[in-house]
Amino acid sequence: MLDKLFQLSERGTTVKTEILAGITTFITMAYILFLAPNILSLAGMDKDAVLIATALGAGLVTISMGLFVNYPIALAPGVGLLAFYSFTVVLGMGVTWQTALGCGIHFRSRIPRINTYIDTTNDR
Repeated sequence: MLDKLFQLSERGTTVKTEILAGITTFITMAYILFLAPNILSLAGMDKDAVLIATALGAGLVTISMGLFVNYPIALAPGVGLLAFYSFTVVLGMGVTWQTALGCGIHFRSRIPRINTYIDTTNDR
């Protein structure tokens, strides 16, 4: 069943290999579950809430990539972005974590719209 769903034999792999790769990836990425709460708590965020949000966010997006896109890649927040947010924006600039988080979400929501305003046609 899994072989047919994910075309494992066509890609030259087995269920056992993919399970071992998944366990290895989880162990490799588990550091973010400890690092994100510690970095973001310095900015004033609740450690437990950050841990739950990080685990749920990374887990749901990674599972979605496997099931819907059929592409075996794990996704989690980047340490550089967490450090920039905590140390530069919140602690360095004095912005509250709530304001900084809101501005970041607003900016990222506008990125796809920027592409619609750029004329990529060459009508000269």
